[in-house]
Amino acid sequence: MEIIIIGGFLGGGKTTLLNHLVSEAMTQGLQPAVIMNEFGKQSVDGQLIDQEIPLNELTEGCICCAMKADVSDQLHQLYLDYQPDIVFIECSGIAEPLAVVDACLTPILAPFTRITYMVGIVDAHMYQSLKSYPKDIQGLFYEQLSHCSHLFVNKIDLTHVNVTSQLLKELEIINPEADIQVGMYGRITLPKFTQTTDDNIQTRKSKANHQSLHQGIHHQYIDVPVKCNKLQFIDYLDALPSNIYRMKGFIQFIDEPHTYLVQYMQDQFELTPIAFEKEVPNYLVLIGKNIQYDDYRQLCNSNNVEVSY
Repeated sequence: MEIIIIGGFLGGGKTTLLNHLVSEAMTQGLQPAVIMNEFGKQSVDGQLIDQEIPLNELTEGCICCAMKADVSDQLHQLYLDYQPDIVFIECSGIAEPLAVVDACLTPILAPFTRITYMVGIVDAHMYQSLKSYPKDIQGLFYEQLSHCSHLFVNKIDLTHVNVTSQLLKELEIINPEADIQVGMYGRITLPKFTQTTDDNIQTRKSKANHQSLHQGIHHQYIDVPVKCNKLQFIDYLDALPSNIYRMKGFIQFIDEPHTYLVQYMQDQFELTPIAFEKEVPNYLVLIGKNIQYDDYRQLCNSNNVEVSY
């Protein structure tokens, strides 16, 4: 059973890249499965995966810390239930993917698993404002990429070529051995999954005294957001404070018939109408540092808010 680990900072496009790789695996005649980690209380990205694909979700925590044991359990259970040829593990946007390698190298998994690639995705547009983030967040951004076998610089259409060029120079310094690609919409090119493996990944281990770089990052879960029109909601997004790094979820507007997928990263957002086969509840998940309820009074009623730390 091949394993591909997908990491990278919040909003980089990991799920889009994941869907691309799942399609590639199926084209090659392989049976894929997915393990997805959502830092927030409620999964959003799991709704965007082909419902025919075996999917296990880990929510309300980070895959690289307390939930590492869950990864081993989920991999073992997927093998017992489905015997997939390949499993894609999508880390949360604040995870340190190298720590996930430990969870995949337990003795019980060793006889039938092999880590093929560790892919790090980089939002070229977000990189422009990286220096405005706290120092520990900048450190997390680079740590997520420093041990990957492949790096994919995404969203190059949203930034100037000079910014992308500078980013590539930095990536070559922090991870000179990585295969670095650039593109859009998560369209990375990997060799056929079952033909190549990065043996170095098999021996990479995170430090025993693992010091998390994402301490202080929390999430806020907003159940049943206030009904508003689309333009009002855009105004809400424009007013979000800088300590909110990510928002995602589903919402219905009073002036629109569809459910919308909300994807917010600092300085950019997407509102995409989605047609689901089944009813999807409306909720938003916000991820940031030192978040306070007062920051979101205009987004929600006090009766509908649950803050999680």
